[in-house]
Amino acid sequence: MQRAFTLFFILLLAHGILGCSDDPLSAEEQLRGTIREAESTIQARDLSATLEFVDADYRDNNGFDLRQLRAMLAGYFLRHKSIHILTTIDNIEVREDGYAQVLIYAGLAGSPQDRERSLSQWRGDLLRLELTFLQQDDDWLVSEADWRRATPQDFMH
Repeated sequence: MQRAFTLFFILLLAHGILGCSDDPLSAEEQLRGTIREAESTIQARDLSATLEFVDADYRDNNGFDLRQLRAMLAGYFLRHKSIHILTTIDNIEVREDGYAQVLIYAGLAGSPQDRERSLSQWRGDLLRLELTFLQQDDDWLVSEADWRRATPQDFMH
């Protein structure tokens, strides 16, 4: 118990120290952090935490809205007891109107995958995601998504 408390205290202190920087994060740094956090919630199979990264007016290229996305994710989390994700952020374009376009290539698998493994040997799904983020206060939320299956060649460009 004491060991867990000590670890918790160290993490809290580190968060406090790192969170007190005088230099505000750039929009690109904020987006990268948001993507890392969202990736963690997906790997943890935490539906409610994952959906906190999605705008209420979400739409995607499959015609899904937030309700349908929730149902799809719930089904995915039920079917996959373990989720491991490798991502490559290909491009981030922050616009003046409070939106940002982000191109991500992601590999999803049911077991840990070696990043150095050839993608032709990947045991899982490869996805190409074009995400539109909307800035609301200090948060970046996914408002639109255009996604499709990717090929190993998509990761090599």
